[in-house]
Amino acid sequence: MQADGAEALDLPVISPPDPLWFPPPDPVHTSTPASARSSTSSPGPAAGTETRRRSQLRREFGAGLRKAVGLTALGTVLPGAGLTQTRSRLLGWIVLGVTLLAAAAGAYAVLTTGVTAAALSVVARPELLKTAVVVIAVWGAIWCASIVLTAVQARPRTLDRARTRTLAAFTTVMVALIGGGSYKAAEYAFITQDTVTEVFSAPAPGPGQGAEVVQGEDPWAKQTRVNLLLLGSDAGSNRIGTRTDSMIVASIDTRSGRTTLISMPRNLLHAPLAEESPLLARYPSGHFGQPEYTCSQNSPGVTGQCMLTNLYNEAETYAASHPDAYPEDVVPGREEIRGAVEQIVGLDIDHVVVIDLKGFSLLIDAMGGLEINVKNAGTGQPLPIGGKVGPDHQIYGVKEYFKPGLQHLDGWHSLWYARSRAADSDTYRQARQRCVVEAIVEQVNPAEMVGQYPQLARIARDNIFTDIPAQSLPAFVELVERAQRSAVSSVTLTAEDGVESWDPDYAKIRKLVKKGIAKPKSKPAPSATTTPGDDPSSATTTAEATPSPTSTPYSQC
Repeated sequence: MQADGAEALDLPVISPPDPLWFPPPDPVHTSTPASARSSTSSPGPAAGTETRRRSQLRREFGAGLRKAVGLTALGTVLPGAGLTQTRSRLLGWIVLGVTLLAAAAGAYAVLTTGVTAAALSVVARPELLKTAVVVIAVWGAIWCASIVLTAVQARPRTLDRARTRTLAAFTTVMVALIGGGSYKAAEYAFITQDTVTEVFSAPAPGPGQGAEVVQGEDPWAKQTRVNLLLLGSDAGSNRIGTRTDSMIVASIDTRSGRTTLISMPRNLLHAPLAEESPLLARYPSGHFGQPEYTCSQNSPGVTGQCMLTNLYNEAETYAASHPDAYPEDVVPGREEIRGAVEQIVGLDIDHVVVIDLKGFSLLIDAMGGLEINVKNAGTGQPLPIGGKVGPDHQIYGVKEYFKPGLQHLDGWHSLWYARSRAADSDTYRQARQRCVVEAIVEQVNPAEMVGQYPQLARIARDNIFTDIPAQSLPAFVELVERAQRSAVSSVTLTAEDGVESWDPDYAKIRKLVKKGIAKPKSKPAPSATTTPGDDPSSATTTAEATPSPTSTPYSQC
């Protein structure tokens, strides 16, 4: 009956306890003989299994860490590559694909146009630089996020805490590298955009004005010569107005790169004005200072100082009292200097570059200084730094003196070498200025200047103006490279050349310039001079006279 009832109720059948099973002994109340303890403490099969299991875990943890680190590093080198080996592989392939497409486009641009031209094609477009800043910042954030996601998804779930911390530290370093690099790239793009906008802010030249740059393999195919007017301005907190103490025309043959530097004497009188100059209303003779020769920069009652270097300030003063004389987008001083120089040298000035002398010094410092063959003054005396000539014809206020010979000059000393004239005259100062300009052109190293880029950009933004259009930058960089590979010659407009600054013959000046920029003829080999009766084998070459006690004449650098 009970059996039947149990089946009817479907009750579970409970087996009786195993008579051989005993509960484990209480470790507190159980004592084990010393002999028994010593016999059971030796490792047995269970202990060996545990050791093998732990060793296997260590190998698995190490392999998991290595894989996670490797994929994270791969994602650092190539965005998205590490992520393709995780469960977010689709996202990884998208990031990797975009990266490869961008790299392919960049490589194509570099291979077809060159590194410099490709970079400048971006630099020359401020609006493109603005976009580049945003793209670099956003892509840098995506890159960093892909690195973190790769590390998270590549980490084994069972990785121990110590190795997890190692992976986290490695990932942090990789993110810092990419994030810092992206920040710097975006910063450089922003600095470039700001600098290009500031320096190359002049209105686009009108038809027939400025250098003609064309598209194609040779951007100078339609222009055989480019003429640049380089102005060194002494405008400073302790100076009244702007005086162009340094005026050099750089005439460059676009085919060969051969450059001729024409130094303009700052004290030229009766400079011819441009044909449509508003100053003709004051100087109807067409010459600055005739017949009105008081000049705005002179003190009341002072006459005779209407020099070329004063023309800039004269135009600015005239424009202030005649607001409608010049167009709104024209700087009167630059326009008048440009027009006058064109009339003096007989060349069309394609573009003007103005640099404040303080910026000139900073630029040379950023280059690391210049190697210059320093000469004594034209009189043979030591060349002073600073100083003025007093009524008794003595020099006062000298800071120090240059020592002659080849030496390394910083920006401050290079500037003073180009400006000093208290011990001789403007003629010798012009020669020193040409030597400093030549040293800059020959010694500048674009690759080394990259490291100084933020500083150079700041110097350019604050101290340099030019009317060269930004889109013409690639062509001008190529022109500078051609000039570096070629010779630099000079045209001097001094009394020795028959040019008297107080009564200049401008027709003669234009002839000197035309001769100076002409293609040089091949020179015959120097002939030896002998005295009748002498042994021809002992003939000696006549040495060129040197007007200075230095190793080279002032006509050479």
